[in-house]
Amino acid sequence: MEEGEWFEFTQSWDTATQDMVWPVLALAARKDSELVYAGDSSGRLTTYTLEAAGEPLARHTSVQCAQSAIRHVAALEAAGVFVQSDDAIQVLYDSGRQRQKWATTPNDAFVGACLRAQGHEAFVCTSTGSGTLLDLQAGRVVQRKGVDASVSALAFSDMLFLGTATGELAMRDPRASFSLSYTVTASTGAVSSIALHDNHVFVACQEMSTVSVYDKRNMSQPAGSIACDGRPVQLHAGKSDLWISYTEGFVDTRTFASQCSDVGMGYAEPALSEYAFVAAFAVAPSEQALLIADTEGVVHVWSDHEQPQLSVTGRQPELLAGRYALQDVDSSWYSQVSLDDENVSLASVEMPLVDSPLLSRMDADLLDDVGRPACFVDAGVLSSLKMLDNVGYAPKPHSMRRNQLPFCTPGWRKAWRSGQHDDNELTRGRSKFLSQQRRSAHGRASASAVPSAAATEGSVPKHLRQMRIEYSRFGVEDFDFSLYNSTQWSGLEGNVRNSYANALLQVLFFCPEFRQLAQSHCAGSCAEATCLSCQLGLLFRLLQSAQGQSCHATLLLHVLAQRPEATALAVLEDTHGHATAAYAVLVQRLMRLVLEQANVDCRRMVLDSNQEPSAEASIVERTFGFPQLATTTCPSCNAAHFRESHVFSLDLDLPQSATGGAGSTSGGVGSGLAAVLAGGSASVRRAESMARLGRSQKLGFLDFVNRAVVRDDTQRAWCTSCKKFQLLNSEKRMASAPEAYLTLNFPLPPSEAVSGAAGLELGASSPSLDGSSGSNASSKSAANPWQMALPTEFNLQVAETQVQALSIEDSSELAEGKVARFKLVAVISSIRDTRRGPEHLVAHIRDPDDAQSWLLFNDFLVQRVRVDSVTAFYDWWRMPSVAVYANSDRTSSLQDIIQTVAQRFPYKISTRILTAPRSSLDPLQTTALQQRQQRVRKGMASRRGLYSARTRNEAVPLFKAEAELLERGKFACALDAEFVVLEDAQMEVFSDGTRHVLRPAVHALARLSAVRANGGEMHGVPFIDDYVEISRPVYDLATVYSGIHAGDLTVGVSRHALSTMKEVYKKLRLLVDCKCVFIGHGLKHDFRVCNIFVPQALQRDTMLLFQSPSHIRPISLRFLYWYFKRKSIQMREHSSVEDAQATLSVYECYSKMDEQSLASVLDDIYAVGSKITDPRSGVTPDEAREYGF
Repeated sequence: MEEGEWFEFTQSWDTATQDMVWPVLALAARKDSELVYAGDSSGRLTTYTLEAAGEPLARHTSVQCAQSAIRHVAALEAAGVFVQSDDAIQVLYDSGRQRQKWATTPNDAFVGACLRAQGHEAFVCTSTGSGTLLDLQAGRVVQRKGVDASVSALAFSDMLFLGTATGELAMRDPRASFSLSYTVTASTGAVSSIALHDNHVFVACQEMSTVSVYDKRNMSQPAGSIACDGRPVQLHAGKSDLWISYTEGFVDTRTFASQCSDVGMGYAEPALSEYAFVAAFAVAPSEQALLIADTEGVVHVWSDHEQPQLSVTGRQPELLAGRYALQDVDSSWYSQVSLDDENVSLASVEMPLVDSPLLSRMDADLLDDVGRPACFVDAGVLSSLKMLDNVGYAPKPHSMRRNQLPFCTPGWRKAWRSGQHDDNELTRGRSKFLSQQRRSAHGRASASAVPSAAATEGSVPKHLRQMRIEYSRFGVEDFDFSLYNSTQWSGLEGNVRNSYANALLQVLFFCPEFRQLAQSHCAGSCAEATCLSCQLGLLFRLLQSAQGQSCHATLLLHVLAQRPEATALAVLEDTHGHATAAYAVLVQRLMRLVLEQANVDCRRMVLDSNQEPSAEASIVERTFGFPQLATTTCPSCNAAHFRESHVFSLDLDLPQSATGGAGSTSGGVGSGLAAVLAGGSASVRRAESMARLGRSQKLGFLDFVNRAVVRDDTQRAWCTSCKKFQLLNSEKRMASAPEAYLTLNFPLPPSEAVSGAAGLELGASSPSLDGSSGSNASSKSAANPWQMALPTEFNLQVAETQVQALSIEDSSELAEGKVARFKLVAVISSIRDTRRGPEHLVAHIRDPDDAQSWLLFNDFLVQRVRVDSVTAFYDWWRMPSVAVYANSDRTSSLQDIIQTVAQRFPYKISTRILTAPRSSLDPLQTTALQQRQQRVRKGMASRRGLYSARTRNEAVPLFKAEAELLERGKFACALDAEFVVLEDAQMEVFSDGTRHVLRPAVHALARLSAVRANGGEMHGVPFIDDYVEISRPVYDLATVYSGIHAGDLTVGVSRHALSTMKEVYKKLRLLVDCKCVFIGHGLKHDFRVCNIFVPQALQRDTMLLFQSPSHIRPISLRFLYWYFKRKSIQMREHSSVEDAQATLSVYECYSKMDEQSLASVLDDIYAVGSKITDPRSGVTPDEAREYGF
C-alpha cells in the first residue's frame, strides 16, 4: 500500500444473522471520544468502537429510540447525541437514556434538522412548513417560523440555508427572526445537500453532475461550479477539503486551496452488492477516516492510516456497567457550570438533596385558606358609593346586569376550548388537544422527569390531583396523553366506571411472578367468558407491549361488573359512579377478590396437566401472603384446637389517635367499639390495650406490623370438651414468612370508612386531640392518622416462639433463626383534593430497571418521583391504603415453580382459534341459525370450491399453511370493525349555544372481520367474521353505520354465530403477537375501542396514506373505493367484510404508485371530490348518482 492511499480499514454487518435488513440512514462520529453513531430505518441507534485493521466494528450500545426511521444523527459536545426521526427530535445520553424529546404527529413529520456550527442550538423543519429553533441545553423551544413545506436540505451557521424539493435555495437571518434574506433557484431538481465553508455555500442537486458554489455575501448568482465525475448526493465541508458522495457509490474530495478544482487525496469506493447503494456517509472529526453506510446495513470504514483515529483527542469511551451507567459521567458536566455565565440556563443546575426543611419553607400553621379572591369593582361604582350603617350603596351602572357580577376574565371559555385552562405546569402551557396543536403548529416536549413541588405547603401537588380527560369535538382520540407520560411504562385512563382499580392493576402488573401466571393462564384454553384471570393476563400483555402509550382497562372492568363476587363484596360503583365506601377500602377488598380468583384459576391450570396437587396447586398463595395458624384454647379445660389457613394480606390496627385517646370525649372503649363496628379487625379488648399503650409511648410502623402478625382475642364460643359456652382465648400467628410478597392493609378512621367518597372537607370542624373543636390544622391531623414514614426495608423473623419485625439498624436484636428481608416495592395512596373531587387513588411503584427510582401512576399520568415523596405520610391530603413489600431473597423452590409454569404453559396463543374456531356460545345457538349457516356454506362452496363445513358466518378459517405463515410473521390482512353505542355522550350546553362534552359516547365492538391479503387463490377471502355477544343494554345499534339489527347480538335470537368478547379479542391479540400487517381505514379508532396496541410499523391505514398535507379533512373509504374501482359500497348499511375487502383493493392501488404519481392522484381526488360535494360545481343530481353518491 502506498503512502497516503485510502483503503477499506474495516466494516460491520450487524444484520447478517437477521431475517430483515434495516438500512443505515445516518452516521456520525464523536469529537472527544472514539465512538461512531449509526441510525437505521427501524429507529434503532447503535454505537460502535474502532478495533484493529480487518476486525469488525465492535458494538458498544444499541437502543430502540424511535418508532420511525432515523434521518439525522449528530454528536453533541456535552456527552450526548442529537437524533432526528420522522416522528421525534431527541437528545440522548451515550447510554441511550433520553434527555429531551420533541414529538410530532404522522401528518406533520420532521423532514430535516441540523445543528448550528457553533453553539447548542438546532433548527428542525416539518412537512407542513413549520420551522422550529430548539435550545438543546435548556431543553426548550426558542422560536418558531413558517418556512417552505418542501424542505429537503439544511445548513446552519451564522445564517440558515434551506434547500427545497423544487430546487430553490433560501437564506434566512436568525438575528432577524429568521426572516428571508435571499432566494435563488439552484436547479430544477430537488436540493439534496448543502455544505458551508467560510463564506462559500456548496449546493448539490439531484440529476446534476456539478456542485454549485455561492458566496453568501452576494447570492444573486453562483460564484462558480465544481465539475464532478458522477451525480453528487451528499456534501461535507472539512478543514481543507470538500467531501462529495455520489449516487454511483464512491466518495472523493476537492481541495479548498485550489478553489475546489483539484481532486484531493481522499477517495473511497466500497464494494457493494448488486442491489445496494450508499445511504449515508460521514467524515471523522480527525479526518483520518471516512464512514460509509449502505442499504444492506453495512458500515464501511475507509482510511489512509494503518491505525486511524476518529476523534481529535483519541480517548476511548467509558465501559458501560449498566443501562444508565453513563449518567454519573453526564452529571459531572453540570458541576462545571459557572453561575456567573449568563449563557447557561439555571435549569441545568440540579437542586441539592437535603434531609431537613429549607429555610424558605413556610409552616402550614402560618397559612390560611382565604378562599376565592374578591371580584374587581369598577372605579365608577366606588366613586358614587354612599355608606349607611357600614353598608355601601351605589347606583347600578348600565354596563352591568342586575344581581350579576361576572368573575371570570374575558376569553376564559376560549382558553378552555383550546385545552389550556388547567394543568399548565404538567403540560408546560401546551394545548391538550392534538387538533389544536396542528392548527397552531405548536410543538410538544416531554413532561418533566421529576414533578415539581406544591406551590404552597399543605396544598396538593398538581401531579397528584385527580387526572381528568378533556374532550374536544373530535372525541377522546384528540386528547394528547403523551404530555403526561415521558416514560416507557403505560398509564391507564380513568374515564371508565370502577377505574379506581387502575392503581391496583398497575401494582399487580409490576409483580413479575403474578404477571407470568396471569399471562400463562390467558393463553390457555379457558372457556369461561367472564374469567377475571384471563382479562388480567390480556391487560398485562397490553401494558407490556404498549411502549408508553395510554391504555384503558375497559374489558376487564366490564367483566368485573358481571362477577357475582364483586357484588357480594361491594367493590363496584353505582350507575352514577359513586362508591358505597372509601376507595382506600374498596381497593383492599378488590385485591383479595382478584388474588382469590387467580388462586382458583391457576390451581386449575396446573391440575389440568395431570400433575400431583402438591406445591404447584397453590402458586398464587406462595406468591402473595403467608400461612396463618389459629389456636383456640379453653381456660377451663386447657383444650386446644388448631386450624391453618392462608392470608393474602395483613390488616394493621388503627392508630390510637384515630380511635380515641385519653382526652377524647367518647373514651377509649367507645372508640374501640366504633372501630369494630366500622369493620376493623381489633376487638374491644385489643382496642383498649392499644389505647393504653398509645398513651404510654408513641408507636412506630413496625410496632403495628408486630401486633398484626400475632393477634390475641377473647370470644364466647362453644367448647367441645366442656360441652358448654366458655370465654375462649384465640391466637392467630404467622406460621412462616412470605416467600415473595407481603401486602399490608391500612385501615381508615371510622368516619372516613363509613363516609365513603364524601370524606372531610377542608376547614370542616372536627374534634381535636384535646377534646375541643379544633382548627384547620387539627382537622388535617385527624383526617390522616398515619402521621409517619414507611421504612423502605425491614427484617422479619418467624420462629416457633416469636414473630418479630425489626428495622435494618436493629437486626442484631433478632434471635437465631431464618430471617427474611423485605423491601418496599409499591404503595397505593388515597388522595383527597377538595377542589377537584372527594378522593382518588394513586400508586407509587419501584422502577424495575432502576432500584433507586420510583414511578408515580396517577391514571394516565406517569412520572418519576423521589423516594421521600413515596414513604412520607405527613400531609393531611394523603393516606396509605396498601403497601407491598417484596422478599429480597426469593426461595429457589418458588422460582423453579414459576419457571416450570412458564415452560409448560408459555404465553403463546394457539393458532387453532383461527384454523378451527369454536365458541362457548355454540351450544346455545338456535336451529334456525344452524340451517342458515348450512345455506351459507353451500353457497360459498359452490362459488369458491371451499370446504363448506369449515365456514363461520362469512369467514373461511385459516388453513395449516396459512397458520404457519402467520407464525413466521409473514402474514397480512385487511381489518374492519363495527361498533354499537352502549351509552350516549353527555354534554353541557351553555347559554350562548356552545357545547362542552363531559363524556363521549361509549362504544362496544359488535362485529370484527379480517380478510386475507397475501395473494393466491384465497386472496380477499375473510378468515374472521365474528359477531360479539353483548349482554349489556345497548343505547343505539347504529344500523346504518354498523349493519347490526335488533337481536343480532343476543344469544338464542341472533341470525349469526356469536362469540364472546374474550374469544374475539384473543384472535386479535394473536395477530398482533405474530406481527401481522394490518390494512384498514381509520385503524386508530378501531384499535382504541378494541383496547389493543398495534405498532405503527404494522399498520397500513389508507385514511392516512391518502391524506394530503394541505387538507385536514380525511377522505372516506366509500369515495376512495369509487375513485379507483368506479364501484359503490355502503349504499344502505355498512358491512365489515365488504369494507375490509374494499380497503384491501384501495391499498393495492396505493402500493403500485410512486411518490410523484401519488401526489398527482391526491390532487385529482380532492378536485373530483370538490365537484361532487360542492353545490356550486354544477354537478346535476343524475351525475352525482352516477358517481355513486
